[in-house]
Amino acid sequence: MSSSSYVRKLLLIRNGSFRLLYYTPFACGLSVDPMLCGMLCTRLPFEPSQHSSFLEGSNEGSKDDSKKLLFCGSALSTEEKILLINFASKIGANVTKTWTSEVTHVIAATDENGACARTLKVLMAILNGKWVLKMDWVKACIEEMNPVEEEPYEISIDNEGCQGGPKTGRLRAMANEPKLFTGLNFYFSGDYVTNTYKEDLEELIEVGGGAVLRSKEELEAKKLESEGAPSRFLVVYNLDPPQGCKLGEEVSIIWQRMNDAEDLASSTGSQVIGHTWILKSIAACKLEPFC
Repeated sequence: MSSSSYVRKLLLIRNGSFRLLYYTPFACGLSVDPMLCGMLCTRLPFEPSQHSSFLEGSNEGSKDDSKKLLFCGSALSTEEKILLINFASKIGANVTKTWTSEVTHVIAATDENGACARTLKVLMAILNGKWVLKMDWVKACIEEMNPVEEEPYEISIDNEGCQGGPKTGRLRAMANEPKLFTGLNFYFSGDYVTNTYKEDLEELIEVGGGAVLRSKEELEAKKLESEGAPSRFLVVYNLDPPQGCKLGEEVSIIWQRMNDAEDLASSTGSQVIGHTWILKSIAACKLEPFC
């Protein structure tokens, strides 16, 4: 059933009003299905379920603010964003446009195979053991007029083919297991598309329990201090070619980056990895082989 169909269902349930605090698509010049306009003046009569983890600690005025539900959308369409915000308002939850450590549920768009895009929000949720759910979960809650269990709607694959990351990350967090990159030291070699992209990779490593070494001198000093195996020190090079390069140029540039990384790794007793090793390891919530 489409988002518009769910909006029609909401309109038939009950009329009412609520105050939308910070998201106004009309003011932003977005094109919105006219039926969605009714969502912004519709109140959904949810009854809390005693058997669902969904509303735990979510009531307004709860003394434990740390349990407040906070949703974050990932690659959602305009209609899906509005549906999520309307749903959150009805149950006393909040929605954030950007990732924060307080997020409890990432709601991600999926393709026909149920796969989501490998976004920063999804990867952060995996590392933090948070729910990564299909939009169908929101729709099911609306359909039932009650919260439903999250697990049947947990995303199990991304659009790069990595499987099981969200569930594995969540179970690791529940069991208080060491973080994914615990004990690993990373040094970024060469250039990257943008400084922001490199900073995102560094943040992912640190959230995952790893250490980012900011200079060759720091890498060499840490290596001298450590008696660990070579695989505990990783030199990362960028596998993304510069924009606008021809095929032959791309191969030459990436080959040079790899050679530079290997030279540094050889002189410091470190292991070489492409930056995609970090992304794949997080997406599956298990360390990929180094070779």
